[in-house]
Amino acid sequence: MRGFFLAVALALATWSAAQAPETVIAVDLRPTILFGDGRNAWLRWYDAYAFPSTFGIKGRFSDGQRFAVTQRLAKQLSDGDPDQVDEFYLENPGEWKIGKQAIPFGQKVLYRETAPALRLSTQLLFEGARVDFAVLDAGPGRPRGVIGRIGGNSGLSFAFGEHFAVQDTALAILRQDVAGLGRGRGYQSMYGADTTIFAFPYTFEAEAISLRQGHTPLDGDRDITDLRAGYQLPNGRDRLRVAWSHDWSDKIDSFRIDGEFVLANQVVLMPHIRFGSNGLGQYGTTLRFRL
Repeated sequence: MRGFFLAVALALATWSAAQAPETVIAVDLRPTILFGDGRNAWLRWYDAYAFPSTFGIKGRFSDGQRFAVTQRLAKQLSDGDPDQVDEFYLENPGEWKIGKQAIPFGQKVLYRETAPALRLSTQLLFEGARVDFAVLDAGPGRPRGVIGRIGGNSGLSFAFGEHFAVQDTALAILRQDVAGLGRGRGYQSMYGADTTIFAFPYTFEAEAISLRQGHTPLDGDRDITDLRAGYQLPNGRDRLRVAWSHDWSDKIDSFRIDGEFVLANQVVLMPHIRFGSNGLGQYGTTLRFRL
C-alpha cells in the first residue's frame, strides 16, 4: 500500500503538471551544535528535538492544488524511517492530501512522524472544529493504520494500527539521544489531547499522549504530558519559551528553555537548555535558515 500511495501521488502530480505550476525552492536548514551527555560538542543537521534540515521544491497549480518534494540532508539515526525523502505529496488544501507527509496527531511537538498516506480533511458544523483523518502505510515494522485529529486550538487525536512512535521525531523531547525506537517496535494505539491559549504576548500550550499495546516487552504503556509557556519580546520578533515534559509511567522529567532570536530575514538563532531529573542534560543552539 505504501507504493500505491506514492504511485497515485506521482500520477496526480504528472497529470496536474500540464497546468504549469508556480514553483519555488524550499530550504529549511537547522545546523545544530550540542553539548552535554558526557560528550564533546557535536554538530548535526537535526535540531535539538530531531526536526531535520530539508531542501526541495514546492509549488501551486492554477486550480489551487499544491505539491511538495523535500529531502533531508541527513538520514534519521534509527531505521524507523530509512528514507531521506521527508515529504512528497499533492494536496487540495483543506480537503485531501496524498503522498508521504507529516501525519495528523496533536501539535507535532510530542509526536511527529511522516508516512505515505491518504489524508482527508473537513470542518464540523460548529466553528473552528476541523477533522483530519488519514490512512497510512510506511511498510513492515513501521507506522501503519489510521490516525486523526478533531479540533481547532483544542483537539483530540487517535491512532490505531501498528508500530507508531518509532521514528526519531516521536517523543524526542524526552530523550537525550535523538535516535528513535526503530523498526519493529512502537505501539498499536495512541490517544492524545492538546490545547493552545493565546493571551498576547503570552502563549500557553498543553499536550498529553497515551501509548498502548506495545509490540515488544520494552514498549510498555506510557502516559506523557508536555506543558509550554511562551513569551513574545517587546520587539515583536523574538520569543522565549519554558516547558516541562513528564513521563508518568517511567517517571522521567524534561525541563526546557528555548529561544528564537531573529538575526535577519529568514535567519533565526534558536538556543536551548534541557534539564533532566539528574540536572543539566544538554544545551546548544540551532541556526535556522529558510527560503
